[in-house]
Amino acid sequence: MKKSQKISFVIFIAFVSFAVVFSYLIKAQFIKEPDKPWHMQFSPSEDSLSVDYIQQYKLLDKQRLVGKFSDSSRITVTILVDAWGVPFESSLLHEDFAAFDGLPHKEYLHQRLANRTRHAELVELRIHRGALDSVNFNDSVISSGIYLFGGDSLEYGRNFYIDSLNYGKHIFCQKCADSVIANILDSVLTAAEGDSASLVKYVAWTTQDSRDGDRAKLRVTLRHIADVARKHPEVRFIVQGTHCPILGDPRIRRESFARWVPALVIN
Repeated sequence: MKKSQKISFVIFIAFVSFAVVFSYLIKAQFIKEPDKPWHMQFSPSEDSLSVDYIQQYKLLDKQRLVGKFSDSSRITVTILVDAWGVPFESSLLHEDFAAFDGLPHKEYLHQRLANRTRHAELVELRIHRGALDSVNFNDSVISSGIYLFGGDSLEYGRNFYIDSLNYGKHIFCQKCADSVIANILDSVLTAAEGDSASLVKYVAWTTQDSRDGDRAKLRVTLRHIADVARKHPEVRFIVQGTHCPILGDPRIRRESFARWVPALVIN
C-alpha cells in the first residue's frame, strides 16, 4: 500500500469513528425517547410503603401465592381482583378488608412487578407441572382445573394466552357482572364438594367490575367473594389484587403504591 493510500485509509477510519461518536452524542442530547403512557410512569416514592403498612401487615415478595398457601387436601380458589391496589391512605385498605370480617383469614401485602392484568394471570394463575412449584398437579388434576371470567374473552388477547395457564375448562360469561360469576363459582364449588369422585382441586377467577378503580364497585365485589367463602368453609381462598388502578380518572392511579397489591388467604 502506497503512503498516500495509508494516509487516506487512516483519515477514513478517523472520519467513521468521529461520525459514530458524534451521532451518539447528538442522539443522547437532542433526541428524547418517547414517554411511557401515564399509567406506566411512577415516581420514586411510590414503592416506599408507609411505616403504618410495614408494621401492620406481613409483606410477601413477588413469588406466586398459590405456591405458598395452597393446601393439597382441599380445593384452592385463586381470585384476582382487578385494579385492587394498596392505597396511600391505609384506612381505605382497612375498610376493604372489613368485607371479610368474621371469616378465618390472614391479610398481606404482595409485591407485583408489572401493572397489567395479563402479568398477574400468567404469574399467579398458571397451574405448574412437575417440580416447578411447591404445589404440583398431575395431568388428571390439571385437566379438571376451572378458570372463570366475566369480561370480554377477546380483550388483550386473553383467548390466546389463557390456554397456557393449563386449565382443563374455561367458563367465559361474556360481559357478566362479578355478582353473576360469584354465583357460578358457588355452583362450581357446590358441585365439586358434593361429588366424591370429583378431581377439581384448582379454580381461578379474574374479576372485572372494579377495573376502573372505583372503590364502591371494588367493595361490592369483595363482599361477593366473602359471601362465597362463607358458604364453603372447607375451600381455601387466595384473594389478591391484579395491580394498582391504571384506568379511569388519572388521579385514582396516583392514590396507590405502584408495585404492591393487597392479598388475603381465607380458610
